[in-house]
Amino acid sequence: MGRIEKPWGYEEQILVTQVDIGGERGMLGIRRLVINSDEMTSYSSHDTQADIIYLEEGNITLRLEDKMKELKKGKAQIIRSREKHQLQNIDSMVAKVLEISFPYRPDDIERIEDPYSEHR
Repeated sequence: MGRIEKPWGYEEQILVTQVDIGGERGMLGIRRLVINSDEMTSYSSHDTQADIIYLEEGNITLRLEDKMKELKKGKAQIIRSREKHQLQNIDSMVAKVLEISFPYRPDDIERIEDPYSEHR
């Protein structure tokens, strides 16, 4: 559906569709984040959107509000709405992460710390 360049790599839109989950109707968004070696996303949260982070390739560290967690290939982590989080590639190769979001709202993001803020 489209590639969006980011300072840490790029994002591919895979699917955006209307769904009904548990009686709640909203948009479901699936994106692939390709994070370059030793790069990281911003430390952020979403007001209403929740995410499932699934690691397709590589090794990442997931920074959550109260802990750091290493995510291995084939593993997933739920990020609840309002939970602060950040992904960092800790491998020498790119990391590929599927991010499944509901209700998907591209503008529902609060960047708390952004290592690339001067590049935006």
